[in-house]
Amino acid sequence: MSSLKIQLGLTLTILLSLAMFLFGLVLLMLWQRSAIKQEIMATEYFMEFAADSIKSNQDEPVLSTGLSHFWKTNNVHCLQWNSTGTSATQSLGNCPDKISLTPLLNNAKSNSNTTSFTGMHWNGFFFSREYLLMAIPVQQPDNDIIAIGVIRSLEQIYNPIKNIQKIFYAYLAINLLIFVTIGFTRLIHLVIRPIQHLAQLADSRTTQNDSTLFSEGRWGEFTKLSSSLNRLVLRIDGDKQQLQTTVQSLQEANKELQNNRDEMVRTEKLASIGRLSAGLAHEIGNPLGIIQGYVDLLADDTLDAESRELFSKKAIQELDRINSLIRNLLDLSRAPSTSANSQVNIHTLLQDSIDAIRIRKTSIEINYKTDFTATDYMVRINPDSLRQVFLNGILNAIDAIEEQAENKEGIILLHTANKSDDTIHIRIMDNGAGIDKKDMDSLFDPFFTTKEVGKGTGLGLAVAHNIIKTCGGTLKISSTASKGSTLHISLPLGTNPYRKT
Repeated sequence: MSSLKIQLGLTLTILLSLAMFLFGLVLLMLWQRSAIKQEIMATEYFMEFAADSIKSNQDEPVLSTGLSHFWKTNNVHCLQWNSTGTSATQSLGNCPDKISLTPLLNNAKSNSNTTSFTGMHWNGFFFSREYLLMAIPVQQPDNDIIAIGVIRSLEQIYNPIKNIQKIFYAYLAINLLIFVTIGFTRLIHLVIRPIQHLAQLADSRTTQNDSTLFSEGRWGEFTKLSSSLNRLVLRIDGDKQQLQTTVQSLQEANKELQNNRDEMVRTEKLASIGRLSAGLAHEIGNPLGIIQGYVDLLADDTLDAESRELFSKKAIQELDRINSLIRNLLDLSRAPSTSANSQVNIHTLLQDSIDAIRIRKTSIEINYKTDFTATDYMVRINPDSLRQVFLNGILNAIDAIEEQAENKEGIILLHTANKSDDTIHIRIMDNGAGIDKKDMDSLFDPFFTTKEVGKGTGLGLAVAHNIIKTCGGTLKISSTASKGSTLHISLPLGTNPYRKT
């Protein structure tokens, strides 16, 4: 198969050659037609003058000098006419064989001028008529009508056409060279190069190379382009299948990550329970000792009824205190609820978190303060998950306060405000040790912790961040070393848990 360049070049050359040749032929034909019309008019004038000679001397007409010159220079073969009163035909000159003027003379006597052509002649470009035959009626002095006709060759018209053959073909060759060069150059820029570029672009997206198999000398550009596009489609199909496999793997990995995240929440809750255990044991031990004392007093037979009733009430109060502590601990260790989100009062949940955390024994006295200024505080969310976030923030604040050796009294402030019409902003602030700037970017990384080994899992903030993000909120931390930290939580209000702030 020829190259596309050769095919386009040959096609363009043939089409332009045909177009210019046909255009030239049309011009030559129009030129020849115009010349024949002029010769017909000249022949009519010749015959009119010849008719006058025939009138004066019908048997042997004498042609004038001008008519004789026209006869010689215009290839007039013969002149024929009818005799007066007879149908006999007289002739002057040598008429070509097998050509008769008799039908034209008969028509001319009954009608008017009659013109005809006969014979075929090659003029160098196409075949044309060789002889012109013409007859006209002539009225005699006695009002008799005779007809005069002439046979003349049209060769003198075709000779100039033959003479311009070389000029015509040279003109055709020059114009063909110019137009083919311009047209082929434009075709290369507009067709061939874009096709080659497209094929190269398709090849660059595939790993296969067919430059040896589909060489330009044997295969056309369209064949190469088709091959490149086919390979590109195969590559796309392969990538699509690979992408589907990757998406399936990512879905499985995401499912596993979700399970791990739930396990992280569970683990962090258990870690929080461990941090509360020491304070819980002390808090339970104290009321048990008090109850034991009241029980011993109640065993005294000398105790009056009023004192016995008082000691019984105090013992029951201590039992209620123990029951409340155990209930809070169970609530904290319960697995995350998979039930639908519900409307939660943020202020109530914060206060419950403070009450649950007070049982923790601390080395420094901590003063819990609240500043609930938010007027819209209802959020649709999982209450257990949000309670876990608040408890983790408060416990971290307690640990930071205990790390600050200069503190004689710890302060934890819980503040709420409506940041906008559809958002509530919660802040948990402390006057603890603060966080170094180098650790700020890693606070939400799983298992990152600044606490001593055994005192922290590094999961608390990571779990809290995921919980708030899942609810459509944001969680951030600001801190100043040795002055304290603030946990910022923003949650959307209303019934849409995924409305962005």
